[in-house]
Order: sequence, then structure tokens, then C-alpha cells
Amino acid sequence: MIPYARWTDFKRDLFAELFDNERFRPDRYLFRGSGDANWTLSTHFDRRFAGVPLERRLALWDELIAEFRLGCADLGVPTAEVDEDRKLWALGQHFGLPTRLLDWSTSPYVAAFFAFRDHLLSRSPRYDHVAVWVLHLQNPVWSRECGVEIVTAPAFDNVRLRSQGGRFTLCRAPVGTLEDYVERFATEPALTKCVLPASDADHALADLDAMGINSYNLFPDLGGLAATATMRASLRALAE
Repeated sequence: MIPYARWTDFKRDLFAELFDNERFRPDRYLFRGSGDANWTLSTHFDRRFAGVPLERRLALWDELIAEFRLGCADLGVPTAEVDEDRKLWALGQHFGLPTRLLDWSTSPYVAAFFAFRDHLLSRSPRYDHVAVWVLHLQNPVWSRECGVEIVTAPAFDNVRLRSQGGRFTLCRAPVGTLEDYVERFATEPALTKCVLPASDADHALADLDAMGINSYNLFPDLGGLAATATMRASLRALAE
């Protein structure tokens, strides 16, 4: 774990920590933001079916995906949208299907946005720190053979996925969290947790907005536009 006292420290020091003062390389790491530093790296599926034994849960995942695929066919979803597993999983994830995919980004700043975005005006003492997780891509533990693979879904027709630099981890191993998986199977660093104070949300979100990282650019629709307008109004209110 790397604790940062301020958002400015994170901006200044993260790349030095990860790249030893070399330039940023997008093939080295993936990043994920968490609005509460205490949350584990568990998928929507594993949280939803936490009461089901792990071995049965793996079979249930296959059954869920098969049923969703059949439903898409019945609904007339274009074959090109679901003709391979990666597209089907990403489509389901996008529309709320509980999957064993966990969202990641190629950008630490996009991850930071997702970590901070709910803390601008609704701060809670229960969530006083956020986290930006770093996944070390060069660790061999991230492979289908070992149990958790990196999935890149085609993004040509998925504007959100493209805007967010979206990648996924797909867990096939009988574990409930990625932390459990790494603890059991990794021998070299595979995950790093960066912890920042949630109270720095105003500084972080203002900086990220200046970088072009906001709800509208990540979710380019009216919902994203409304969220960005709300965020900017909130920042102005805090500055007065």
C-alpha cells in the first residue's frame, strides 16, 4: 500500500513510484478507482451471489452467461454485438448484468475520477479515504491458465469503453476477491493500493476536469452532461 497525504502528492509521485522516473508506459499497469479504500476487489457477480459456495458459483456464472446470450438472440440483438464472449460480457456489464468482470482503465487519472466523483458534496466519515488500485500487467499471475485473465473487449462501437481506456479482469478462479487470488498465487507484486484522502475530491475533480476527464467525456450522453454540470456547479459552490 502507498499512502498519499494529498492529491497533489499523488500527481507528483505516482509515476516516479511506478516507472522509476522513466516515461509513462501504457503496457505496464492498469488502474481502478474505489470510492472507499476499504472496499475489496470483488465483482458484481461475486457480491450478488456471495452466499453461494464458490465452486457452485463458477457453474452459476456459465449458466447466467448462457441465459443472457439466449435472451439477446430472442430480443434480436445484432449478432455482431454478441458473436464472441468478450463482446457479450462487456454488453452485459454495461447494462447491469452481474458478471465476473471487473472494470479497469489504462489511465490512473480516469481511475482517480471514479474514486473521487461521489465525494464532492456528500462526504461521509465512513468513507474518509479513496483508493486507486494498480494492477501490474507483467506479473504472470494475470493469465487464463492461472485463473484471472485480462480481457480487452472491442471498443469500436462502445464509446464509453473507448473513452475510459477500458479493460477488464475476468476471474475464473474459485476466489471471492482479487486480493485473495493474489495472496494465494502471486509470488511477485501484482497489485498496489494507493490511498488518498476523500476530502481532496474538490481539488482532484477540478484538476481532472481541466484534463478533459469528467462524466461527459467518459459517458458522452445527456446523463454525463448533467453530471458534469452538477460537478462544476458544486465546485463553484465550494469555492464561494
